[in-house]
Amino acid sequence: MKFVEIFKRHWYLAITVVLIASILPLHSENLYKVLVIGIVIILWCLLGVLLKKFSLASLLIILLILPFNITYQLPYSIYGITLSEPFVNGVIVNYLIPTITILDIGVFLLLLSLFFEKRVSLEWKGFSFLKIFILFILYLLVQNFVVGELVSVLNSLRLLLYVFTFYQLSLNIKKLLNQKVLRYVLGISIFLVVIQGVVALIQFTGGTSLGIAFLGESQVVSGMMGSSFLTLNGQLYLRGYGTFPHPNVFSGWLVFNMFLGWYLFERMKSRRDFPVVLMSLSSLVLVLTFSRVGLLVCGIVWVVFVINLLFKINFRGKTFSFVGLMSERVLNLVGGGDSSWSERVELMRCSFLVIKNNLLCGVGLGRFVSSMGEGTPRSGNGILLLQPVHNVFLLSICELGVVGSGLWGTLLYFFLKKRRFTVRFITVLACLFIIGMFDHYLFSLGQGLVIFLMLLSI
Repeated sequence: MKFVEIFKRHWYLAITVVLIASILPLHSENLYKVLVIGIVIILWCLLGVLLKKFSLASLLIILLILPFNITYQLPYSIYGITLSEPFVNGVIVNYLIPTITILDIGVFLLLLSLFFEKRVSLEWKGFSFLKIFILFILYLLVQNFVVGELVSVLNSLRLLLYVFTFYQLSLNIKKLLNQKVLRYVLGISIFLVVIQGVVALIQFTGGTSLGIAFLGESQVVSGMMGSSFLTLNGQLYLRGYGTFPHPNVFSGWLVFNMFLGWYLFERMKSRRDFPVVLMSLSSLVLVLTFSRVGLLVCGIVWVVFVINLLFKINFRGKTFSFVGLMSERVLNLVGGGDSSWSERVELMRCSFLVIKNNLLCGVGLGRFVSSMGEGTPRSGNGILLLQPVHNVFLLSICELGVVGSGLWGTLLYFFLKKRRFTVRFITVLACLFIIGMFDHYLFSLGQGLVIFLMLLSI
């Protein structure tokens, strides 16, 4: 009993030691990556002690590590036993390799913190989140038993961990974020946007990555297959990646920061001009991603924010080559010079076939690419389109089936059930819908899931 009492008082030290010990064997793969993760874990422990709230420390850590795509790929076969099949038509696909991320650690620490601080709600009566969550667990257990692939198991565990943790966070968010903490959040966010902006600008002007893979930067070069770049007047321009896996995910994070700035603007009682600085910086950096959907959403946010602001104060108020590049992006979309639209359409057609063959139960989380099989479409250059369908609604039905998607949608309903539908929150939902119609990362990637669930929580 004495040991139990000691553990309850100092659980964070035990968790810190266990986590650091578990990552040490990974030093042979990348020492710098291990050092970064170790520093993050120790920082979480120190912040928790200083703030006397480990849930708050965990939330700040998640905001801090969110832009950094630090991952470890697990073996897809052990002693000749295949755990996952990452090859499609002889080509290895990253989406099909079992992967854990630094965000998984951050969200796990948040859940533990909420649990030990007795902030976890397990309400059972009536039509409750917990009942649907248990049904969802049972459904995924059966699906994974049938599918039998590690990538699906890991993606299922991640989805369950994230949705349960962020639902609990949504119930406690206002208690955690007092005026002092809001300033911490603002400072962290502005700092990160500036850092990511500098990285993206160097990538854009240099045409290549900076070599900071240990922070999650993708290894890309303008003109190289697999890199996202633009062509204007015969010159190649690399889109800004920051430390994200793709410029579109980077743009989604910047949109998240715009909404975070709007949230802080509403909540903060002083220095309300600084949240607008965060929104402005995020908008400027977003241009470097050249994401058309991101820029569309950015414009919507600013229009609604300004109109709402003017309405509240009764209408009393206070050329760069980017232009050519952005014009090229838009004109290519309209005139058919850009293949991205046709590629999305081909992936959508494939998704309809996958849904037709797996309507009720789906193919398993993370397995859309392999489920296309021999019907995998090709780009105009004949390259296999080995990526998920760029539509979160279709992707959800493909991987979870109608039954699983219904349970997933019901869990999301509980995020909305007790929310006030303010102008900001309605704009959040509209923008999430737009992004979800044209991309997949809000459902398929850990960073996207955190952005999605965090926006539903604040």
